Amino acid sequence: MASEVVSIALGTGRDLLIEEAKFLSGVSDQVKKVQEELIRMQCFLKDADRRQLKEETVRNYVREIRRLAYRTENVLDKFAIQVESRREGRGIGKAIKRSACILCEGIALHKVGLEIANIKANVNSLTTNLQTSGVMEMGIGEQNQLLLRQTYPHEVEEYFVGMKDDIKQLVSFITNEEIRSHRVISIYGMGGLGKTTLARKIYNHVDVQRAFKAFAWVSVTQQYNTRTVFRDVLKQLLPDQQKNSMEKMEDMELIVELYKFQKDTKCLVVLDDLWEIEDWKFLSRAFPFAEANSKILITTRNQKLAEVEFSYPLQFLNEDEGWELLRKRAFAKRDDKDSENDPKLEAIGREIVRKCGKLPLAISVLGGVLSQKNSLLEWETVNKDVDSYLRMSEGSKEGYGAVLQVLALSYDELPYHLKPCFLHLGNFREDEEIDVEMLYLMWIAEGMVSSDHRGTEETLTDVAERYLYEMAIRSMVQLNLDKFSTNTRVKSCYLHDLMRDFCMARGKEVEFLKLLDFREGKDPLSDTSTENLSTPARCSIHMEYSERHDLDHNDSVTRMALEANGQLRSLLISAYYRGWEVSISFPQVICDSSKFKYLRVLKLEAYVFKGYKLPRGIKNLIHLRFLSLKDSMFYKLPSSIGQLQYLQTLDIRGHDIVVPNVLWKLKRLRHLYLDFSHITRKGKLSFFGLSTLETLVGFDKDKDDFKDVSKLSNLRRLNSMVYIREKNEVSEILNYLNSKQHNLREVQLSISYFDSQLKEEEKIFPIKDFFTCLSLHQFSVYGGKFEFQKVEPLLFLSNLNDLSLLECEIQGDPMDFLGKLSNLKKLRLHSADLVDRKMLICDANAFPKLLSLTLYSVSKLESWVVAKGSVPNLSDLAITHCLKLKMIPDGLRYVRTLKKLDILMPKKFNQRIRGPDNHEGVDYDKISHVPLITLAVYYLDPLSESSDSTSFYASS
Repeated sequence: MASEVVSIALGTGRDLLIEEAKFLSGVSDQVKKVQEELIRMQCFLKDADRRQLKEETVRNYVREIRRLAYRTENVLDKFAIQVESRREGRGIGKAIKRSACILCEGIALHKVGLEIANIKANVNSLTTNLQTSGVMEMGIGEQNQLLLRQTYPHEVEEYFVGMKDDIKQLVSFITNEEIRSHRVISIYGMGGLGKTTLARKIYNHVDVQRAFKAFAWVSVTQQYNTRTVFRDVLKQLLPDQQKNSMEKMEDMELIVELYKFQKDTKCLVVLDDLWEIEDWKFLSRAFPFAEANSKILITTRNQKLAEVEFSYPLQFLNEDEGWELLRKRAFAKRDDKDSENDPKLEAIGREIVRKCGKLPLAISVLGGVLSQKNSLLEWETVNKDVDSYLRMSEGSKEGYGAVLQVLALSYDELPYHLKPCFLHLGNFREDEEIDVEMLYLMWIAEGMVSSDHRGTEETLTDVAERYLYEMAIRSMVQLNLDKFSTNTRVKSCYLHDLMRDFCMARGKEVEFLKLLDFREGKDPLSDTSTENLSTPARCSIHMEYSERHDLDHNDSVTRMALEANGQLRSLLISAYYRGWEVSISFPQVICDSSKFKYLRVLKLEAYVFKGYKLPRGIKNLIHLRFLSLKDSMFYKLPSSIGQLQYLQTLDIRGHDIVVPNVLWKLKRLRHLYLDFSHITRKGKLSFFGLSTLETLVGFDKDKDDFKDVSKLSNLRRLNSMVYIREKNEVSEILNYLNSKQHNLREVQLSISYFDSQLKEEEKIFPIKDFFTCLSLHQFSVYGGKFEFQKVEPLLFLSNLNDLSLLECEIQGDPMDFLGKLSNLKKLRLHSADLVDRKMLICDANAFPKLLSLTLYSVSKLESWVVAKGSVPNLSDLAITHCLKLKMIPDGLRYVRTLKKLDILMPKKFNQRIRGPDNHEGVDYDKISHVPLITLAVYYLDPLSESSDSTSFYASS
C-alpha cells in the first residue's frame, strides 16, 4: 500500500503546486524533483505489495518509502495552511496583516525548503540502496502457483451437494439449439462458490456429451497467454492426425483454424477462470457465435464480463445444503454412523456453516478439519475459532489457508487504485451495512479517489461510486440497492464474512490499518508482539455499547494512538448499538496532542461528550478533511470549527445543537449534514461563499439563509424543510427549483403549512408545478390543500420517486393524477381527508413503478378499486385506520408482485380475510398469493376484543 501513499502524496504536491505556486516559488523545483523520485519508485512498489508479505528486506524498504511520502505530504500541507491562515481578513485589516506576515512567511518558506531538501536527500539515498541491493529486480516466480490453479474436466468432486436446479437449467440452455442468445454462457460469482465444479458437471453431463461432437476445456487464469489458450483449445478439438501441423501456426493462423473448425463442427468450449473483459474481447475473435451451433461456457468472478453475453449468477448454498456438505466431508471415512446423526454435532455443524457464510469452499475445508475430530468438545473448539482453522488449512500461500488464498486472487487482480479502497472496508464491523455515502467521503478525504479519473460534470463522489461498482462486479463487495431511488442507486454495502477476514488479514500485513476490538472484554493492546507494534496510518476502534469509557491520557487506546508518531491519518471509533451511547473525554486528548495533528478523518459517532462540550482545541486538527459527530451529545459546535480550512465533510446530525454562524469560513467544504432541529441564536446561518458545496442536508428555511443557498452553483443534493409563513414562499421555492442556474441532481423537500397564518384558500397547493422540477426526487407536504379535479393530465416527465401527503385535504381522486407519475416508487396518504368523494380508483395503467403504498387514516374512504394491470410492481402495501373502507380491492388478486401486506383495521374488515376459528374469509382469495400478511385489530374499534396482531404466510 505504500504505492498508494506515494500517489496520495503526489496528488497533494501537485494540487499545492497549482494552488500555491506564488508562495512555493522558492521550493517548487525541489518539490517536483522529489515527486519525480517518488514516481520512479511506484513500479517497484506495485510488485512489492505482494513481495513484502514474504521478504523482510522488501517490507522494510516499503515502510521507509511510506514514511517519506507522508513527510512530503505533511510539510507541503502544513505550509499551505500557514499561508491560508495569513490570508484571512478583509480590506485594510487584511492588507496590514498581510504586510506584517511577509517576514514570517519568508521564514516558513525557508523551513519548507530545508525540509524538502532533506526529504529529497533521503529519497535519493533510498533509491540508490534499492538499485544496489538488487531488490528492484523483479522475477516471475509464480509458476508453481499457476500450475496449482490449473483445472481439468476429468477431475471428480467427491463431496458434491446442491446445484441440481443450476445443472438442469444450464444443460437446457447449452443443448437447446434454438436459443441464439445462449451461444456464450458465463457462470459468475465470488471465489469459492463452486463455479468450476458446476462447469465440470455441465461439461460431463450425458445430455451435453450427446449434443456436441468435440470438446475443449482450458483454464485461463490471470496470467494467461493468448497463443497458449488458442493452441490448447485447438489441440483438444482437432483429430490426432491434424495436431502436428498446429505447432507451426502463427497466431492469426490459429485463430482462423479454430474459427473454421467450430463453424464446421458442433463444439463445446469451456474457458475456466476468465478475469477481464479485454481478454475476452481478444479471445472471442476465434469463436463463430452467429454462424455455428458451437457454444462457449465461461466461469468468471467478473460480473461485467459475464454480462457481455448471457450471464448466470451462482448463489451461496442454503443452510441445509451447507450442513450436508460439511457432514459428507467430516464423516466420509468413518464407520461410526451414530456420530453422524448426533443432533448436538449437527447443531454445531450448522453454526459452522453459518460462520462460513455458506461458501462451499470454506465448508469443505472445515469438513476436512472436522474429519479428524471425533468428540463434541473438539467440534466446539473448531466452532469457536473458525477463522484460525481456515487460516491454518492446507494449501498455505503467503500465510493464507486454501480459502483466503482463493479470495486473495481477486484482490491481486484489482486495479491498483482500488486496493486501498477495498482495504479501507476493514474499518467496519462484521455484518455491518456500510453507508456508502459516508464511505465515499472518507475515501475522498484520504486522497484515495483520484481527480484524474473524473469525467466532465463528474464529482469525486461519482468517481468513488464507480470504484465501488468496480469492486462489486469483481464479486468482492456485496451491494444493497435503494429500490426507492430513481436510478436504483446503492444504499449500503457489506463484505462476505470470509472476504472481510481476508481484508483484515491483508490490511494488517501491509500495515494499512490497525483494528482494536475491545468488545467482549478483550484488550487488544495487551499483546506485545511485533505485529502489534506496527504504526499504520489508520486506526479503527470497536467498543461494546454497554461500556462507559473515559479515554484519557492513561488509557491504552490513547497510548496506542500516541505510538503512531504523527503518521495517523484516520481514526474511527465505533460503539453505537441499539441506541446506547458512550461517554468519553478522548477528543480533548486528540486536540491537545501533536501526535494527532495530521488526522484527515475523524469519525466519532453516538458519544456523550464529557460535560456535553466539544473541545475548542479542535481547531488544532488543521489537516482534517472529514469530521463526523453524528448522533453525539454536545450542546454547541465551537466557533473554532471555522478554522478548519481543509474540512470537506461535516456531519452533526442527531440532536439539537447550537451552530455558530462560522460555517461560511470553511471555503473547501463540500458536504454538510445538519439536523433540522439545529439552533441558530443570532440571525440566520450563512452559506455565503461556499462555492465548492455539493451536499446540503438539514437546511431549514426558518433558520438558514435561503438567498445564500440559491447562489451555490455546485450544489448537487439538497435536503430541505420549509415552513410556509407567507404566500410568496411557495413561489420562491418553485422559482429556485425550476431555475437553470443550479446544478441540482437530487432534492428532498418537505413543506409544512402547520402554524401558518395563511387563509384557507391560500393553502391550496400547486402540486403539479412542483412535478415539473426534474431534480425533485422526494417530496412531503404537511397540512396543505389539493384540488386534483382541477389538475390537467400530466404532459411531462417527473423524476419524483417518493411522495407523502400528510394531514391534508384532498378534492378529487388523487390516484387518477398521481398514477401517471412514471417514476413514483413510494406513496403515502397519511391522515388525508377526502373532501368530496368516497372512492379511489387506480386504472389499468396507473403507477407503473410503484413499490410501496400506505393508506393511513384516509377519512371517508369506503371503496378502493384496483383495475387489472394497475400497480404491476407493488411489493409492500399497508392499510391502516381507514375506518370506513369496506373490503380489500378485488384487483389485488392480479398483483402477483405483492410480498407483504400490513393491515390494522376494524375487526369486521379483518374478518373478511381471517374469519372465526382462523378460517379463510370471503376476501382471502384476493390476497392468498401474498407471502406475508399481518393482521391487527384497530384498538379503538368497539367490536374488538384485543389489539393483538397476527402474522401468517398466506400462500402456505
